[in-house]
Amino acid sequence: MAVWPDDSTLEGLASLSLGSTEGLRLVGPGTWHITLRFLGEVDDDVVPALAAALDSTAANMPGKIQCRVGPETAWFGDRVLHIPAQGLEDLATAVRAATIPVVPARTDRELRFNGHLTIARTKGHRLDTSARRALAGIPFAATFEVDSFDLVASEHSSDGRQYTPRATLLLRG
Repeated sequence: MAVWPDDSTLEGLASLSLGSTEGLRLVGPGTWHITLRFLGEVDDDVVPALAAALDSTAANMPGKIQCRVGPETAWFGDRVLHIPAQGLEDLATAVRAATIPVVPARTDRELRFNGHLTIARTKGHRLDTSARRALAGIPFAATFEVDSFDLVASEHSSDGRQYTPRATLLLRG
């Protein structure tokens, strides 16, 4: 399940200057999102049950949600450069509760929501400490309203991951 930033936030992200660092693969603008719950491989015949469970969840949310990203870039370990995201915790909790009966969690780690927007990943090897330090702490802050989220299919391509919405769920509260 993915929340997509609004156009203004996307424009700001596109202007974020990360320089040119060998071994760093930028995530493309068409794939910037915040994951509410990662499901992994799911058979196509499970999608209708997921969409129905998520539709009920979306209908019971109180309405639009404010998402804040920032205040600066940070690292998950030494491989994923991201920008923290706050404000979606209740939605992520509701999404997990709705989807676990359909797609059970394989590990406890899957059940923890760590709101973030990935902007780059290292390519096959770790960057040295000075390169990681240079990329951490770059200021970026934005706030946008979330009025929907998508159930998406993720596929590898030569350009990185491609995300295809399978269902769009409107927060109708």
